Amino acid sequence: MNGTRKETDMRGKERAALRAGKAPRERGTFVRIIGEVDRPFLLIVIALLCIGSVMVFSASYAYGKYYFNDSYYFARRQLGWAVLGLAGMCFTAVVVDYRWIKRFAWLGYGVSLLLNAAVVVIGVANNGAQRWIKIGPIQFQPSELLKFFVIIVCASYISNNHSRMKSFRYGVLPFILILAPAAGLLVLQSHLSATIIVCLLVFSMMLLGGSSLAWLGGAAGVGAAAAFAVLKLPFVQELPLFKEKLSHIFQRLAIWEDPVAMIADKATRDAAWQPAQSLFAISSGGFWGLGIGKSNQKHGFLPEPQNDYVFAILCEELGFFGAVGVILLFAAFAYRGFRIAANSPNRFCSLVVMGLTLQVALQAILNIAVVTNTLPSTGISLPFFSYGGTSLVILMVEMGVILSISRYSYIERG
Repeated sequence: MNGTRKETDMRGKERAALRAGKAPRERGTFVRIIGEVDRPFLLIVIALLCIGSVMVFSASYAYGKYYFNDSYYFARRQLGWAVLGLAGMCFTAVVVDYRWIKRFAWLGYGVSLLLNAAVVVIGVANNGAQRWIKIGPIQFQPSELLKFFVIIVCASYISNNHSRMKSFRYGVLPFILILAPAAGLLVLQSHLSATIIVCLLVFSMMLLGGSSLAWLGGAAGVGAAAAFAVLKLPFVQELPLFKEKLSHIFQRLAIWEDPVAMIADKATRDAAWQPAQSLFAISSGGFWGLGIGKSNQKHGFLPEPQNDYVFAILCEELGFFGAVGVILLFAAFAYRGFRIAANSPNRFCSLVVMGLTLQVALQAILNIAVVTNTLPSTGISLPFFSYGGTSLVILMVEMGVILSISRYSYIERG
């Protein structure tokens, strides 16, 4: 008892010395310190949220006035979700311990799978896509929850089996079993963008977790061969499973080559209209932009400008330099997220932070690529900017998880 008490007193003195800036003499050992959240990361998140909220209002007021007779219709809702998301972020950052997240990882993953299965059966359809569940006045998109828990379960599995990740049995097969039901349910929802994101996240977690590059290369090769077979082999294209879906994919690829020319064709005019108007908005912005609120394309030309194509309105109103500024903010977000991951208290926390940071970075890259017609249109939202309640609230809670982990770090003694 006396030895334990002395050791406890010594640790208390060491903590007090560290807080006072007086480090103990011995070197080569580390002590865990619980402190404040990472302030630079918090400021970047708030900056992105504020700019995104302003752009949602600027992009949506004409659309809201025309369809809902209320210019503030979308801005008011987005602001409410932003406040709710900030509350969720603060609660998660201060109250939630990362050990709780790991403890309930698989339960959360199972619940998110059940919710996405419910979408297929009893989901609500909007704009031709059945991706939402409605419970009373609340309507939410379970695919956003699934992205989060896919990252958590991958991080949990890797942290428990890191030494065995080089084998197929432990480094590849479990991830296939994690990905298969998630991707399958998203495909049944015709949610191509979420399917792409989930596949990229699982592949990234395998790479970060130490899976053999040979197995990863083989998986990528199999995926490329399957894509080639589906897109190039006629007998595969005639299969009932692919026939209807492929016609839509081929149309998107044709539009991607020249969306402006496709407007002249009645068969592709509706599908090509949004990518073409996005390019018109970006080109008219120039270097300096037309000024906040002065976009022309949002006045009935670019459909639903507050959603996936809000970056096009940003380019039109803030110009090249405004767009570059937002891209640099996302780059700073990714850099700071990886710095937090490097100082995390254990492998699980590091993988969670890297996974959540990659989710935001990948979505930002893919959205900007789609808006600028660098990639075919897939309906990927821009984090912090695109209008949407479920995605924003869950995103802010994820930021709370990163901030919670940032409170724990290892500081070298001496």
